[in-house]
Amino acid sequence: MDSSDIALVQSSFARVFARKAELTDRFYKHLFACMPEVEPLFRGDFVKQKEMFATMLASTVRSLSNYQSFTQLAQILAQSHARFELSEAQMTNAAQSLVAALHEVMKGKLTPEEEAAWTRAITKLTSMMVTRPVADAG
Repeated sequence: MDSSDIALVQSSFARVFARKAELTDRFYKHLFACMPEVEPLFRGDFVKQKEMFATMLASTVRSLSNYQSFTQLAQILAQSHARFELSEAQMTNAAQSLVAALHEVMKGKLTPEEEAAWTRAITKLTSMMVTRPVADAG
C-alpha cells in the first residue's frame, strides 16, 4: 500500500460510507457464509455491532495517511479481537468477505484502481490484526 493507494481510498471514502449500511450487511452475509462458526460470536445488539463496524471503517480510513496511527489502530483492533483467537486464515476470510461486500455494493461506483487500493488497505489491516503468540521472555 503506497501513498497513491491511500489517496484513492480516502478520496473515494465518502461514496463508500454513504452505503455503509448495505456494505455492513453484505460483509456479515459473506463472513457468515464462509465462516459459519463465527456467527455465534455476534450475540447481543447486532445493530450496535454494525455501527461499531462502520465507525472503525471510518477511523481506519482516516488513519491511513499516518502509519503510526494506522498501526496503533490495527493493534487496538487486534487486542479487541484477541479473545476470539482468530487464525490467520480466518482473518484472510474476513478480509475477503469485506472485499466481496465492497465489490457488490460499489460495483460501477469505484474505479478499478480505487477498488484495488481498497483491497490492499483491507488486506494490510487484517494482516496486522492477526493474533500472534507472544514470545516467552523467560
